[in-house]
Amino acid sequence: MGEILTIEYDKIGDFLFIDVCPPYAEQDSNEIGECLVARFNLETGEIETIEVLFFFSWIKKDSEINIPVSAAMWPANAAPQATTEPSPMDAILTIRYDQTGDTLMLEQRPPYPGQRETEIVKDATARLNPETGEIENLEIQSFKTRIEKDGEVVLPISATLRPIKNPVSAD
Repeated sequence: MGEILTIEYDKIGDFLFIDVCPPYAEQDSNEIGECLVARFNLETGEIETIEVLFFFSWIKKDSEINIPVSAAMWPANAAPQATTEPSPMDAILTIRYDQTGDTLMLEQRPPYPGQRETEIVKDATARLNPETGEIENLEIQSFKTRIEKDGEVVLPISATLRPIKNPVSAD
């Protein structure tokens, strides 16, 4: 489980990267959907990077991108608040981008009453499961402005990403 979630954008290739850890040579890359590539840890089978190819071109056509992965995300250095296991990782990770508000949203589950809202860093807000403390929704305000300036958004979030279907070989 990575302790820092990095969201990076390559404006030349129009690629969005969601990184749990920096890339390294031993990772295996596989296609997990149309215009979606994942880099896997060969020992654990966990996804360490998701690449969304042609991100802004794609998001202009569709209002959301559904990524066939389950995500468990926590504020860094935070333990689950409940004594029970965290909610099962069975939902699809959805990415939305609001052009008017320049907000990137990652949703594991649709927002619902009772979620606890917390600021992760300036201009990044998470909605937490009130029982487990798990991040279920993440909003990054001023997203395009920030990535054009810094190239990436670094968040103090621990994350585990797993495929919910078998990946397609990229070979």
